[in-house]
Amino acid sequence: MNKLDGMQAKILEKPIISSKKVYVIKDADKMTKEAGNCLLKTLEEPPSFVTIVLIASNESALLNTIRSRCMKVLFRKIEPETLTSFLQKKLGIQKVTKERLKAFDGSIEKALKIEEKQEVYDEIQKIFSQVEAYTLLEVMPHLESLYKNKEIIYDLLEYINIILLEQAKTKPQYITYIETIEEVKKNLKLNSNYDMSIDKMLFRIWEESV
Repeated sequence: MNKLDGMQAKILEKPIISSKKVYVIKDADKMTKEAGNCLLKTLEEPPSFVTIVLIASNESALLNTIRSRCMKVLFRKIEPETLTSFLQKKLGIQKVTKERLKAFDGSIEKALKIEEKQEVYDEIQKIFSQVEAYTLLEVMPHLESLYKNKEIIYDLLEYINIILLEQAKTKPQYITYIETIEEVKKNLKLNSNYDMSIDKMLFRIWEESV
């Protein structure tokens, strides 16, 4: 029995403490087609005492049959000032860069995940905000995090792009680096060799910066 099957069995059980039960499914847009069809059976005839909340960042990834049975509630992005205040009170972070705020994308969850890897993001910002100031040999020891954090590589690459785009306002050549990052993202999605893809990205960026 998978987790979804287990949840569906629990849904049918009447609540004991209160009159209602609420189930929250995070990243519902990442469910497989099989999982979505399995959940559909419950959504078609849910018990009157149950509310099911599906959280998704990409609505189009949900099955049409699921979307048609749900009421859509949109959440606005949190204002930068509110996020900054939250981080000051929660983590004691007094200064947040504009690049970091863009990476947060109005989400407290993203902000907390990024700040958990603060040293990694700080190192990336230091290097990629002034590519021309370093040689490839100098940056390699400082970018080991790109090889060691495979599970968040798309977040890291997106952050690099945010930094490069900001620099491109005064240094047009940085646009070329962004194109290189985008190519690597596509290659990784096609299951290209991970380490070789990162190697190629760094070599190309510093080759073009000479």
